[in-house]
Amino acid sequence: MRNRLTFANVIGVLLENKKKTYPQHQLVRSLFSAYLDDTLTASELIADDTTMYSRWCNGARPIPIDILKTYEDEDEWDTMEDDFRDKIIPNLLNEAQARIQMEELITDSIKTIGQEMADALIQEPDNAAFFCSVVRYAILNDHSTGALYSPDLSEVILCNKLPSCNHAFIGRKDEIKAIASHLSNQSVLFITGMAGIGKSEVAKAYAQTNRKKYTNIIYLYYTGDLRKDIANLTFADDSVEMNEEVRFQNHYKVMQRLHTDTLLILDNFNVLPKDEPFLKELMKNDMQLLITSRCKLKNYDSIEIKELDKEKELTELFYKHCPSAKRDPDSVSAIIEEVNCHTLTVCMAALTLEASGMEPEELLQELRSCGIGQNMEEIEVFKDDEFSYASMIGHLRMLMKLNRLNEDSIDILRNLSLLPVSGVYKSAFKMWLELDSLKNVNELIRYGIISEDTENKTIALHPLIQEVAIAETIPTVSDCHVMLNHLHLICLAHGLDVKRPVTVMECLKSINRHIILDNRAYYLLFLQDMYPYFDKYLDTDYLSELVERIEYVMNLMNDSGKSDETSKSYNSDKSGTPDITQETNHISACDKALLLDYKAQLLFPRKEYDNAIKKYKKAIALMENYHKTNTADARSANLLSNLHNNLSTAYLFRKKLEEAVSELKTAFTVRREYASLGLIENNDTLQQTLSLANMLVQNKEYDSALEIIDFCESTIDEVMGRNNLDYGMCEFYRGVIAYTRSQPVIAEQHLLNADAVFHAVMNENPDNDYSKSTARYLYSLYMRWGKKELAEQYKKILISTH
Repeated sequence: MRNRLTFANVIGVLLENKKKTYPQHQLVRSLFSAYLDDTLTASELIADDTTMYSRWCNGARPIPIDILKTYEDEDEWDTMEDDFRDKIIPNLLNEAQARIQMEELITDSIKTIGQEMADALIQEPDNAAFFCSVVRYAILNDHSTGALYSPDLSEVILCNKLPSCNHAFIGRKDEIKAIASHLSNQSVLFITGMAGIGKSEVAKAYAQTNRKKYTNIIYLYYTGDLRKDIANLTFADDSVEMNEEVRFQNHYKVMQRLHTDTLLILDNFNVLPKDEPFLKELMKNDMQLLITSRCKLKNYDSIEIKELDKEKELTELFYKHCPSAKRDPDSVSAIIEEVNCHTLTVCMAALTLEASGMEPEELLQELRSCGIGQNMEEIEVFKDDEFSYASMIGHLRMLMKLNRLNEDSIDILRNLSLLPVSGVYKSAFKMWLELDSLKNVNELIRYGIISEDTENKTIALHPLIQEVAIAETIPTVSDCHVMLNHLHLICLAHGLDVKRPVTVMECLKSINRHIILDNRAYYLLFLQDMYPYFDKYLDTDYLSELVERIEYVMNLMNDSGKSDETSKSYNSDKSGTPDITQETNHISACDKALLLDYKAQLLFPRKEYDNAIKKYKKAIALMENYHKTNTADARSANLLSNLHNNLSTAYLFRKKLEEAVSELKTAFTVRREYASLGLIENNDTLQQTLSLANMLVQNKEYDSALEIIDFCESTIDEVMGRNNLDYGMCEFYRGVIAYTRSQPVIAEQHLLNADAVFHAVMNENPDNDYSKSTARYLYSLYMRWGKKELAEQYKKILISTH
């Protein structure tokens, strides 16, 4: 049983019941007037002081020992009692309610503070003396028990803020109280219930209601792999060079320092706990865990969210969305009954009625015409005597049809149905669809079809609505080509760092799961260009699945009876992406060679270098034969050069230096031979080799990484000189390795060399991403090295380029 009689909880009661004109800082200074000057005005306060007071109030920091020493004199406690009577109580809106709430804290803590102490506190008749005694006990108890406090992560975790609650949220007061009661006794609680019943909203509402109790509230949307979800949090000190495992270790190390003043909400955990191997490990930590799940659980503490009360709450919810329906309460009651009193469907029905202009009786007839209102024979995700998953899907489908969406809105819905239900940035979605305005998106939000999280600035579809949207809008490659082209361009720019690569990668994965392939040739090229992007950002777990997807699409194209080099070239628009309207089912030598290239790369982590060499040689033979009978283009020549480079890397790992040097020189020779196609300016030559070096750095195999970089850099210097991006990247990685090994002098030398090369080569674009990456490392290096003036120079550079 956890002691709830803490200073954070006690001051929380006073703050909840104070007048709006009585600010928090004034209450705190009045409370400790023997130590703090409570005569200062708000304008005279230092910002750091108000921040410090907030941390005392939310439990992030204990009351300082200096204040306790001031109150060692019994007379000073009399001063606090007088301050309650003369300054604080007159500024409470409801003095009696504040006392009741404090008595509840005492009652809830009897098992830890003892009946005798609880009786002594509660039996004090005078409110000023009572409040003073409770505050005194709470402060002294916090210190005597050595209460542990979490570090404040508000400037450490840059994403995953608590999502905003639905503006129409009502009821659930008993459930929220039950959650608070459970979490006061144990640190893990599951919120269960059927799909769309409001589990996530209840979890968010609890967190909003109790925000003052917590130093940190972290929100995680479960995507099927808890370690990956933790790794995909965005921390301030993350860098592009970190792979998933390194990010996970860094993030989890911080999470292990968290205590009960941190709440972690794990949403959408729709698997049994035994099916997520890392959950038990996460539950060992001291923070509070609130987990939403559709699964019924027997061996864990849980509360089940059931339907809202039909007569009162659901009817109120319906009227909140559609006030005009109040004139026909009988039809509204029948509509609620028809959709099985299911929260999400009730909301959708009300919003549809409001938007369509129909009468409640008309909507009722339309819903009844679905013919599945009483169908209880379908397989249900969450078993319930009065609920059918199939009937709910049918009702949602009918409601979406009744909204009579225009073509633009249907297209928005079609594209959004491909993206993760965890959400995508609203601004990014607008850009990817090339929307002139967000008018139609906002209309769909108003209809309740799209969910908006204003706190995190994202939009998404509820999983159930996504299922309906995919069935109704049929998202094909051709119909979604505008969004696909934008994401394709991001993949093509894999040599440059982009903001929030995790968001883009999650979108790509979701698209691959849901899209309908009506243009296989285009999508094959899209998949092929995804591979370097995932490789660049070290999402190596997905690469094998991506290669399987590429091979699957190629097999589909083969099955159509058309194949090989008789194919015509792809048409391209000015962006460099293929013409979506041109459907071909031809597989070229490039496609086959690239598949072999990717399969060979997957062998490196398993150290199957001989098998990789065989695949590279086979791929090179395919391309050389192709060039004998076809005119080389930029794609085929670039691929041939990269294959020789990658073969060189395989030989290097096999310690065959002579063959490695020969193959790398051949790679540069191919680039010079086809210089007219723009290959010299392309920085793809060493992309794979440097990615492998980076992988070795992440695995702390620094010497092996340096061997590769030494080899690459000497060959580049001999063949191409030093004024090129490849040489700059080698210097950059040398600097990163030295930085990681805490060798500041060597790190500075190589990072400055890289910075000079990048500025020389990219002189038309001084704010390029290569220079930004170098500046980030130099800033961090100088800060760690104590050279603050130099660090400040690079900080200014970073700020100016944002």
